[in-house]
Amino acid sequence: MTCMIFEPMSVPREFANTVEETRELLARLNDGAGLPFKLCLDPGHAPHPNDRDPYRWIRELGSLSPIVHLQQTEAGHSRHWPFTKTYNDIGIIHADKVIEALEASGATEAELIFEIYHREAWSSEFSIIPDHQESVAYWRQYVKQ
Repeated sequence: MTCMIFEPMSVPREFANTVEETRELLARLNDGAGLPFKLCLDPGHAPHPNDRDPYRWIRELGSLSPIVHLQQTEAGHSRHWPFTKTYNDIGIIHADKVIEALEASGATEAELIFEIYHREAWSSEFSIIPDHQESVAYWRQYVKQ
């Protein structure tokens, strides 16, 4: 094991729901820690009214985040939608901007992991595989390695 990882959350009753609070918590956790703490960023977790820029999170904290959760969402929410044309047309998470923000952060490596949810319902059951296939095809345009 090389580090411990926590994911900043999206509401005040949970922890680290702003960039500043995340920095503060990370500093406290790493103060005297025998094993370093790092982040699992989710740019879709940016509904705080004063901190809604998902790319700011990545630009400022991406170098401390070996894992990035990917979900399509709309401003002020954490929808966990797939990256399909329907959702990409209304969503705020754009692969090119995520990659650009990661590079600007100084990150040299990051695991990009889908965090896509589908309701447990007959109506969505048969869209799960096609939604994931379309999401992979979308991200493959931007992730070259």
